[in-house]
Amino acid sequence: MRTRLAALLVITALCAACGRAGAPTEPLRELEKSRAGDLDVVLLTSDDGLTTGKDTVAIEFRSSSDGGLVDVGTVKANATMPMTGMAPMFAPVDVAPTSVPGRYLATSELSMAGEWRLSLEWDGPAGRGSTTFSPAVN
Repeated sequence: MRTRLAALLVITALCAACGRAGAPTEPLRELEKSRAGDLDVVLLTSDDGLTTGKDTVAIEFRSSSDGGLVDVGTVKANATMPMTGMAPMFAPVDVAPTSVPGRYLATSELSMAGEWRLSLEWDGPAGRGSTTFSPAVN
């Protein structure tokens, strides 16, 4: 009876860990990194980069001194694409925290390939801050 209970607890724990929001299911690679005060802000992707249409990227806020993840509280983002001789294009970006403090998922809907500006702002336990990335979108 104890062996069955122990096995059931182990299986339950493994299932919970695998289904946890924020636990990457694929290896992530660094797309871009930016320093903002005492933080390194890192864009991570599971493929070769951002693509047109709906796409998701992980954002991690890391302490620049030890590399540990830092909870920055509320994160807002927007994406713009400069257009020569025209007003810039805008695209929605939704950012949500994961179950891992310091890791967020950003979902975007970028309508065309090219160089977009992804602007991030945060406000929370680590203070206020902002940074901008310029990822190429394929």
